[in-house]
Amino acid sequence: MVCVITSDPLVQKVCDLHDKISKLESLNPSKAVDALFTELVSAVAFVSSGPLPLTSIVLAAHHLRSAVFQNYDIDASANSMAARLVSPHPDMSGRMEFRTTNIMDVPGHVLRDYDVVFLAALVGMEIEEKMRVVGYLAKHMEPGAILMLRSAHGARAFLYPVVEPCNLRGFEVLSVYHPTDDVINSVVVARKCPEPVHAVLEPLIPCSKCGESQGFNNPLIGHRKMIKEFACQDHVC
Repeated sequence: MVCVITSDPLVQKVCDLHDKISKLESLNPSKAVDALFTELVSAVAFVSSGPLPLTSIVLAAHHLRSAVFQNYDIDASANSMAARLVSPHPDMSGRMEFRTTNIMDVPGHVLRDYDVVFLAALVGMEIEEKMRVVGYLAKHMEPGAILMLRSAHGARAFLYPVVEPCNLRGFEVLSVYHPTDDVINSVVVARKCPEPVHAVLEPLIPCSKCGESQGFNNPLIGHRKMIKEFACQDHVC
């Protein structure tokens, strides 16, 4: 497949990955394969991180060792405690920031810089409030960026609001995990849908999942096919 430069970031990302994979001699474990398939995110936002930001700490220490974490909380004292917690660690303290602000007040251009946004369970204890936050993120996050949020299932719904895939308009739901042990929260992983683009070279393409027009400024049919293959069933753009 021949890739050309396109204005759509998701299409360009898929094309770049395809080109790199096609140049590998094999997919057996090696430095080149490991480097490609562990190409991780560089900027993470955690909303309502609290005084003990364990998720950010574990990810920064063991999984996303080069990513920057920007933790948001409306409680200044919680942020102060969290900052003191990580300050003795020379690497982690340099990659973690703690911001005292409501995520709804964060400018759109800032949200577009994040590859992943984590939404804590306590963000919006009423489903209507949580959906307002999700709607704001859907409006401003970069297409292709990942939203991870906590939900609940079964009797656990008495403790936290349930987030259904149909609630996440503007996102493709990639996975939903309901724990069967003592863990309370379910996890929903969703991807921001591509924004409609009025292409010059070809007409708008109706989305096979939601019927909305999705245009890609790219004349290659192969790109369109690849995007369709990545689509999931819970598509609620």
